[in-house]
Amino acid sequence: MIAILSCNGGTVTHGDEAATMLLVATLRGMHVFERGSAGESWRPTRRALEHLHVSALLYEPKSGLLFAGAHGNGGLWVSSDLGLTWAARGTGIAGGHIYTLAAQETNAGVVLYAGTEPSALYRSTDLGLSWVEIKEMMTVPGQEKWTFPPPPHVAHVKNVAFHPAEPETLYVCIEQGALLKTVDGGKTWTEPRSYESENDKFYHDNHRVLIRRSNPAQLFMCGGEGLHYSADAGETWRHLMTRADTIGYPDAMFIDPRNENTLYLGGPGNAPRDWAAKKSADATVLRSTDGGETWQAIRNGLPAEIIGNIEGMGLYHWGDRIMLIAGTATGEVYATEDEGANWYVVSDELPPVSKGGHYRWFLDVGERERVEEKMRANG
Repeated sequence: MIAILSCNGGTVTHGDEAATMLLVATLRGMHVFERGSAGESWRPTRRALEHLHVSALLYEPKSGLLFAGAHGNGGLWVSSDLGLTWAARGTGIAGGHIYTLAAQETNAGVVLYAGTEPSALYRSTDLGLSWVEIKEMMTVPGQEKWTFPPPPHVAHVKNVAFHPAEPETLYVCIEQGALLKTVDGGKTWTEPRSYESENDKFYHDNHRVLIRRSNPAQLFMCGGEGLHYSADAGETWRHLMTRADTIGYPDAMFIDPRNENTLYLGGPGNAPRDWAAKKSADATVLRSTDGGETWQAIRNGLPAEIIGNIEGMGLYHWGDRIMLIAGTATGEVYATEDEGANWYVVSDELPPVSKGGHYRWFLDVGERERVEEKMRANG
């Protein structure tokens, strides 16, 4: 019963009983926690890929394979024994910076997708043994505006979302630069961009798209300008949450698998460059029970102020229950198994859980500059 905490990748898992294994993607590899049953404390049991900054974890339950994608030139790795041993599995992928991973179940079998930096999207139909780039995605206009604020200022594929009934319909978030959509499996692409505003601080800074299974025309998209909602498959958008709200820069987001009107959102009030000046991201977790119209904080058991941003979250569900896990850029992991009524500490001494170099904003100036120099070199 495997739960995953990862900035990108397969952040939603499920099982027949409460999770007994937790896999956490960090700046220094994957850290594994285990417990005997629900209610018991989590124990750190092992580590893997400690030389890599793991960006994305993806567990594929039909094959039992675990995939790990790494920032920088870390590449793509696979394990058939839940991380005890690993093998490289990036044949066909140009470059080694794997930003996100996603799995799609189709009538023909499981299809895997890998998004990279620089921006490119790859597909595998043989569980990652070989990958083929969907080159048509890179023919959309406006790519000269794609960027990413941290050095080396290169955009990446942040998230891939699938239509639940139309396997050839995909949404791809480029951070930052575009929300892209295909309805023919990647042969042609459009950019539904009516969400943009003259007041936007960030250009098309899109982090994640969620699709309601009961009505796939209803989409939620979070990013640098808050939270947007579309009722017509992305043609028009309504701004539900802006940078002036409690979470102005959301990334982690879930639809409750038991009730599609319930949403969970994690993140800070401000964008990354403000964190250093304030010496805090002041992150939080919110829940909405009315489809994103109103929000309530669910913080009982969390620190009064969460200094390191909540960079990654996971949702595990079993029966009629869910477990939420949140990881910070300063190395804390929190969990709740009662919908946020009570949080508890899984660990407070891990390496940072961090999207790219976000963790650097919580370091002293000299160390931050060294991290940025390394980021430039890897670019």
